[in-house]
Amino acid sequence: MNTYKGSCHCGKVKFEVDTMIDKVIHCNCSICTKKGALHHRVLPHQFRLLKGSDFLSLYKFNTKIASHFSCKKCGMQPFTNPRTAPDMYSINVRCLDNFDLDRADFQLIEFDGKNFETSINSLNKMHS
Repeated sequence: MNTYKGSCHCGKVKFEVDTMIDKVIHCNCSICTKKGALHHRVLPHQFRLLKGSDFLSLYKFNTKIASHFSCKKCGMQPFTNPRTAPDMYSINVRCLDNFDLDRADFQLIEFDGKNFETSINSLNKMHS
């Protein structure tokens, strides 16, 4: 297991996550497509917000289950509590400072978020 450090663009929000990044999820839903997120889920005890709780804004839409956090200053969305697993954190691996997306070895999982209801069971089975 590795410790990764992450942040928003301006650095007002900083976090750490202890994990092995072996799976990354690419979702085609409306919000993930627009923000360009690539997700990796972790349990709450693996995630630590180090700085910037006062700079986080919360966005919820549609079912209001997912919590999308963004920096009030730069607008980046470094993590969420996803609808697929609202008790977990979904880290946007693009916001990790010490993770080389181009060189890392991981399984890229395509999630059809446009058709969420029919896709969710297959995704949750992969993470069980």
